[in-house]
Amino acid sequence: MPRGASKRKTSEARRREIIEAAGELFARKGFKGTTTRDLAAAAASHEAVLFRHFVSKERLYSAALETRLTRNRQSALEQMESCAKKKDDRGFFEALARGLLTRMEDDVAIPRLILFSALEGHEPAKVVTERQLRVERPTLKYISARIRDGAFRKMDPNHAVMAFGAMLFGYVIRQDILGMAGHKTYLREKIVQSFVTIFLGGMKERK
Repeated sequence: MPRGASKRKTSEARRREIIEAAGELFARKGFKGTTTRDLAAAAASHEAVLFRHFVSKERLYSAALETRLTRNRQSALEQMESCAKKKDDRGFFEALARGLLTRMEDDVAIPRLILFSALEGHEPAKVVTERQLRVERPTLKYISARIRDGAFRKMDPNHAVMAFGAMLFGYVIRQDILGMAGHKTYLREKIVQSFVTIFLGGMKERK
């Protein structure tokens, strides 16, 4: 392997290590409670190395969150798209719910990073909004199409997207942030099926 390629690979690996360590630290202490010195120590590095890869602490935070949000997301999107082509409502929403819960329950840093971003306000509102809309757009598109088909009752599709998202995110917050998982745990697949049944029960157009 050419020396330049080896050096580049090492640099990319170092960047990934910094992102991973930063995500864990930000999730525990928040953006404001984490210093660049803390971040360098967590990554077993130096502050100068951090700024070589990221021009600011804000950029590092965004990278840490984005990396986690996109992890394993493509598989869920492909399943959702496949179900959308067949107009398989249950399959679509189960794929969506299963993908979201898998990411957030398997990596509890994700909901914490999202909440810290919203509460501390260090990310520009435009960035936060675009990130949320990127997550919501496939569902909004599907619900809008099914309303036009007459399969779902007429309503503002944005309200439906918010309702389903609130069920899922609210569950994650209840269990993993508020600590209710210590009181009682639930099988993920059972939660997925129950939430989809509740949601579709309200969405289906009465014949």
